[in-house]
Amino acid sequence: MAVYWIILLLSAGLGIPLCGLCEKKESRTVLLYCILAGAALTLISALRFGVGYDYNLYAGWYYDLNFVDLDRLRGGRQEIGLFYPLKLLNIFTSDYAAAFPLISLLIYPPLMTYIYRNSDNPWISVAAFLGMGLFFNSMNFMRQFIAAVICAFAFGYAVKGCRVRYLLLILFAAAFHRSALFLLPCLIFAYIGWNMVTLAVTAVLSAGAYVFSEQVLRFVTRFVYSGYNIDSSRDMVNGLPIAYTLMYGVLFAAAFALRDRMNGEKRSINMIIWCCFAAFFFELIGSRYAIVSRLALLFFIPGVCLGAPKIIIALSDIAQKKKKGAGTAVLIAAVLILSGNYALLINRNYNGVVPYKTIFERTEVK
Repeated sequence: MAVYWIILLLSAGLGIPLCGLCEKKESRTVLLYCILAGAALTLISALRFGVGYDYNLYAGWYYDLNFVDLDRLRGGRQEIGLFYPLKLLNIFTSDYAAAFPLISLLIYPPLMTYIYRNSDNPWISVAAFLGMGLFFNSMNFMRQFIAAVICAFAFGYAVKGCRVRYLLLILFAAAFHRSALFLLPCLIFAYIGWNMVTLAVTAVLSAGAYVFSEQVLRFVTRFVYSGYNIDSSRDMVNGLPIAYTLMYGVLFAAAFALRDRMNGEKRSINMIIWCCFAAFFFELIGSRYAIVSRLALLFFIPGVCLGAPKIIIALSDIAQKKKKGAGTAVLIAAVLILSGNYALLINRNYNGVVPYKTIFERTEVK
């Protein structure tokens, strides 16, 4: 468990001198920070053993690749985006431990590239990535998290008006997890601004979706994800703790309230707020039907890694204008809040990440 706290402390301890407390420093030191952060996240994820509820599932899939050729893999039910690279790796080693370094390389270097290019301050992005549990998500829903990173880049193209590139990246993401196809219409988010009318309409529609979620899911599962029976599937009959909904509800409320205070181009702000809202909405439905919260994951990266820095910096600027030194106090408070949330997630053993063990602690059965 100590490793989780060490990386959170280093995210700020190295981030502030390399990236700047609030204002983003020159690109060379920021680039160094992003490289170091990406390497640390990659190593922690790559070297883990039995960490995460999905660890054994992926280990089993990798072992099964010993008995599946490429032609059979192409015709299987699993998305080929991840399984093709794993099958190629399997040619050289049948040890399932080799799968996790490869998966980690597909997640964290691209993620830190995204943060480096788009974040107002990368150390705040990394602190939020950790504090809001996204790192723990990435060690479980690995195929979908790879898809989420690709979708984050796609949202960037939507903001720039590059519709073809957006659609192509969403299709590429779907090669890793089919849920990415739900994002095809989300191109319009960049063009729909947030105001009180937008808030009122989305509130009414969200309330209706929550009330009639059972009927909607019964209809949807007739055509897609039919294996999730709403009456018997564990992920359907159980809901997630409401705390996760509240966590993203606070993020969305702050983004909406500060929409005119956040730095950035209008379309970019629109997209970030919509991602915050979508994360909150699907976590809300997930409080009744856990499987639905998986869709929220596709919106986490822009909402948290770009939205949190904008929110925190905007609050810091407002406080600083009112009282000298108050801006720093806001940053400290934000880090403490994220740390507190991080502690709660670790204490709840969020996604089975505790205790942390490395592959070097593996004992082979004789």
